[in-house]
This record gives sequence, C-alpha cells and structure tokens, in this order.
Amino acid sequence: MKILFINTGPWGTGSFTIIQCLTKELLKLGHQVKIFFPDANYESIDKDEYYSNPDLYHIWKFPIISNTIEIPTFPLMITDPHPRNPHGLTFKELTDAQLLVYEQELKKELSELITTFNPDIIDCHHIWYASWIIHQMGLDYLVTAHHSDQLGFRFDHRVRKKATAAALGAQKIIAISEMVQHEVMRLYHVDENKIIISDNGYDPDIYKIKSLDKQDILHKLGININSTSNIISFAGKLSKTKGIDILLRANKLLDPSLNIHFIVMGTGDIENICQKMESDSYSLDNIHFVGHQTPECVANIHNISMLSIMPSRSEGFGISALEAMGCGLPMVVTRCGGPEHFAIGKNIDVGSAEQLADAIVEILKLPSVEYQKLREEAVRVARKYSSEAITQKRLEIYDSIISAKNV
Repeated sequence: MKILFINTGPWGTGSFTIIQCLTKELLKLGHQVKIFFPDANYESIDKDEYYSNPDLYHIWKFPIISNTIEIPTFPLMITDPHPRNPHGLTFKELTDAQLLVYEQELKKELSELITTFNPDIIDCHHIWYASWIIHQMGLDYLVTAHHSDQLGFRFDHRVRKKATAAALGAQKIIAISEMVQHEVMRLYHVDENKIIISDNGYDPDIYKIKSLDKQDILHKLGININSTSNIISFAGKLSKTKGIDILLRANKLLDPSLNIHFIVMGTGDIENICQKMESDSYSLDNIHFVGHQTPECVANIHNISMLSIMPSRSEGFGISALEAMGCGLPMVVTRCGGPEHFAIGKNIDVGSAEQLADAIVEILKLPSVEYQKLREEAVRVARKYSSEAITQKRLEIYDSIISAKNV
C-alpha cells in the first residue's frame, strides 16, 4: 500500500510525531510512505535527517514569492509565539492576496507530488486548507483531526467554509480522542458514523526505561546541579496553551528545601510569557530551558527525572504524556480533554498553580514502594498506545476504505 501523509506544520509538532510513529511501523510492514510538510528552512539539530531523505520526506520550502506577493514563512493555525515561525504569522493575518497565493502554491505542490507518488491512501492531518484542496481536486482522502485545527476553526472565520467542506467531503475522519470527535461533530456538522476514534501513540523503542548517568546527561545539557536534585520534566511549546505560566507560578509555591529542578523541553519565548505576568507571581529559579530536543534526548531527560508535568489548558490527546510514561514517569496532568483519560499519577484542574505544586510534592513524598508501583503502572498503560498497536488500527481503516472503493 502507498500512503501519503500531509501535515499542516513542520517536524517537532504533535501531529508530525504521530505521523513518524505510523511511518516507522508501516515501513517495517513493507508499505510505501511519503510525508509532506512545510518548513521555513530554519536551523535545528535534526534538520539534516529530513533534508537528506527525499524518498520519504517532501518538504515545502518557504518563503513563497509570487510576483510581488510574499509569504515569509509557513502560517500558524492559531497565535502562539514560536521560533519555528519567527514572523509570528497566522493564517488569520494573511491578506486575501497572500492566502490565494498560499492555496495556489499548495495545490501546485500537492498535485505534482500526488501525480508522482500515486498514493492508494491520502491521510491529511488537520481539517484545514490542504484537505480542502485535495477535496477540490476531486480525490479520495481521509482526515485526521487533532484539536489544533478546531482551535484554528474558531480563531479564523475565513477557513470555516473550506474546512467544513473538507470535513464533509472526507471518506472518513479520524479523531484522536473522544473530545475531538465531539468537536468535529459540533463544528462541521459531521455524522457520528463518519468519525473513527483512533488514539495517538508513541515509539516504545525510544521512550523506554534506560540506565543512564544522570550527571553525564545534565553536563551535556549544560546544567550544573547536584545528583540529589529532584528533576521534573516538561515537554511542550512555551505557550499559555501548554500551561508554561502555570508551571512558573507553581514553582514559586514550592519549598526550596525539596531541591526541585525543572527541565523544560520546547521552543518559544519565555520572556514574552513573563512580560504578561505579575513579577511577584512566579519564579524562574531552578527552571532550565533546553529548547527543542531530538526524541532520543527527550527520552534521556525523562529517564533522569522523577516525574513529568502537563499543565495544559487544552489538549486533543497529550502524546508527550505517553512518551514520559513510557520512560516510567508518573504524570501530573490537567483535566483538559485528553491526557486525564490515560495518565498515571495525578489529575488537577486547569489553571491551578496551587494544585500543580501540591501534586508534585505528593508524588515526590510517596514511599519508594508506592512510587515504584506508579512507575510500573505508567509503563504498562503507555504500552497500550504503542506505535505498533495504533498502526494496526490505522491499517484496518485504510483497508476498509480501499475495499469499499473497489466494490
């Protein structure tokens, strides 16, 4: 089977992570895969992996210039300070002329790719412009709805008519959680029978318990703290959506004698977040911002941590929680639509720095036997969402679509 994945954003996003998980397993099973995604051609530690493999990755490069109209970088679905998009450009901010150029150039890029690759299945990740263009081209396709696309639907009125047409025209819509399923039904008026819930998954070959030298990992990260420190990991963009401001507020509430250090993995502008907070409401002490990390490095950081936190205000699923759990970490997550349904550890209310601080202390003070039970349970639950398991479910969906087409 030949599968084409179309992603709205670049590598490092949650949707790209799930595409990578699926691709790894699909290739093992002998299927052919092509991944389409945009890139602003910025520097990153894993850039070469993608640019050196044109057989697998089709990269749509920016800036785009057509006559006198320029789109300097790929647009975002919602506002979110992000170094991967240094211009801070959203679809909503595009002029009508820029949006038209975006659509024309995307259609040209996809048309050439589809003609060359000739896929059996086109899986568009996000109900957005790419799926609408595939619909306009009269091709069969399915859409994977993630939640960020529904946030974009609410944020940008210009996309609504096209996104609705894309949703209604898809053969099937895969929702990554029950919450996303309800969003899709409500926003696009899609019949429930057209939607299939298929959870996200993680790569257990990367995110697993490993025996590592804690000080060696810290040294490589440029972090100079003693080996008795209680490390807590956070993996996500530095945005209010991901609750980074809640982490900063909770940090101020924590007793310094607990010797807690946070390692924050993710891109974004923390100064921009802090500028919008009262100076006496948060603390940056003992918080180490290490930026975007490769999956292997993320797994290493989880393996030297005691627990991981996800204080998000909104999540369609919460794949970062699964990755941490695969490394044996208990979680503190918010009841935000996704991770609370599978995370092992503590569930807290959205926006509560006090509950976050209390949950962190509660887990750190657990007796060693109870803490070890939490670790084992985290791994056991995470394995239910392995990339192998989700790929088998996805293949069943693909096979049913192909079979229905051949009847």
